[in-house]
Amino acid sequence: MRKLLFILGWILVINSLLLSGCGKGKAKETDGKNVEVQKKEEIVYVQTEPVIAMDFTNKLFLPGNLKPKEEAIVTAEVNGKVKEIHGDLGSRVNKGDSLCKLDDTTYALEYENKSKDLSIANIEYNNLINDYERAKTLYENKAKSKAEFDAIEKEYRKQKEELVIKENDLALAKKNIEDTNIKASISGIVSDKKVLMGQMVSSGAELFKIVNIDEMYVEVGIAEKDMPFIKKGQECIVKVDIFSDVFMGKITNIGPEPSDPTKTYPGKILINNSEGKLKPGMFSTVEIILDNHKGVLGVPKKAVIKEKDKYYVFLVVNKKAVKKEVKLGFSSDKYYEILEGVKKDDKVIVVGNDDLEDGKLVEVK
Repeated sequence: MRKLLFILGWILVINSLLLSGCGKGKAKETDGKNVEVQKKEEIVYVQTEPVIAMDFTNKLFLPGNLKPKEEAIVTAEVNGKVKEIHGDLGSRVNKGDSLCKLDDTTYALEYENKSKDLSIANIEYNNLINDYERAKTLYENKAKSKAEFDAIEKEYRKQKEELVIKENDLALAKKNIEDTNIKASISGIVSDKKVLMGQMVSSGAELFKIVNIDEMYVEVGIAEKDMPFIKKGQECIVKVDIFSDVFMGKITNIGPEPSDPTKTYPGKILINNSEGKLKPGMFSTVEIILDNHKGVLGVPKKAVIKEKDKYYVFLVVNKKAVKKEVKLGFSSDKYYEILEGVKKDDKVIVVGNDDLEDGKLVEVK
């Protein structure tokens, strides 16, 4: 009996050892498969594009406000009642055209009276000329005393001054009549009208506003950092949101000091508006070309990664991702200029570079 139990015990031990060995073999086989899967997962699939030579343009974009090149406020020069109106809101006028007329009855009567006064003053002056010339001759021939001649000469000079006053009075009366016809001081379009038929207006009252929009100014503010690149005569592109057209312009004025409160330097850009599409007050965007870089290196923007204050790209070298710091220059819609860090035809990773690590195995799709 003891011998039988001893034999059974050894059989159980041997079975346990055999089962244990089989289990280890399966574990080793499983571990090997996991390693192979792990190695496959370490390869990152990417897409690349080459570093190419291209041209870049550095542009400055500024918001602008459209203003007419020329505008004028037309005021009344004399008091009077409005009896005719010729200029209306939106009407085009030429310099010298009549905009409205005031009743000139009172001024016409004044002119008539001043004309009569001048006629009388002329007669009196002409009579005195004869008396003065005769007295002068007698005085020079010792036939008239100095006191008598001085009295005649004094009267003569007084009458001469009076004649000048009467001439000036008549000229003023004439001007008052002319000023009842209120005329356009510039050519353009009537943009404001503040007068009605029968209205009494006073001298100095604003009656009309005229704007000349055949040429327009775009007013912009230029930051201090951009001032070294902005020059008088520089060409610009002007865009207005409501139009698909592009308007060409030139910088004509640059202020010497910044304006409050923007602290930007005021600038004016002159553009042609002969078709009359642009109107005062419209907002625009001005595009100014500051500099051009031709034949320089460029990479797609999606290839560039920013970390803190530095920029990087990943190159593919010997099937591995190599992280390279780069220095950026100008930019376009889709590309960055690269000043340092890569060379022409280098392959930069543009897809799959998110969370990519330096030295990682990669495969280009």
